[in-house]
Amino acid sequence: MAPQQVQKPPAHPSVPAPKAPPRPKGVFPWRVLIIAIVIFGLNVFLWAGMSFGYIPYLNAQISEADDQFNVLSSSISADEQEQFVDFYSQLYNIDTLARSHTYPGVFFDFLETYTYPAVFLTSARVEVSDSQVRLEGVAANYSTLTDQIAMYRSHPSVISVSLNASRAREASEISGTNFSLRLIFEPSYFVTR
Repeated sequence: MAPQQVQKPPAHPSVPAPKAPPRPKGVFPWRVLIIAIVIFGLNVFLWAGMSFGYIPYLNAQISEADDQFNVLSSSISADEQEQFVDFYSQLYNIDTLARSHTYPGVFFDFLETYTYPAVFLTSARVEVSDSQVRLEGVAANYSTLTDQIAMYRSHPSVISVSLNASRAREASEISGTNFSLRLIFEPSYFVTR
């Protein structure tokens, strides 16, 4: 025989479900007061810890560092201190000059890497203030000259390359094409890398 299950009778629609009793007026919610007291207590604890623990610790560390500094400064004579200051100012001045110094070696590396073997340069004028270079030379022919211009343009720091003049040499001279180019570089190209 199977055990019988007792079922609750369905709630009657006319009977309302029981409600929590209403809070009496004038009664303060104690839970909020307890949370506020706990937060206030934590704030007082943190203030006391900072005022009586951490700040004196930091002051002790500062006075210890000051004492070490005084011992160190008294162990070095005034003449040695002055020599050190002079040496440091010289280093600073050298560093300042080196940051704005121009390096022509960068340009020579450029010429060595980006000039075709069939092109001979006869003159180069570098205007660092304008970041411009004027090159004159002789190319084997016009095809080599156009290849050379394209090679110069392929460098990432070259802004533009313009052909100022070109002339094929006469039959009595050695064959080739005389040319004059103007290259414009980025303003920072000739400055320290």
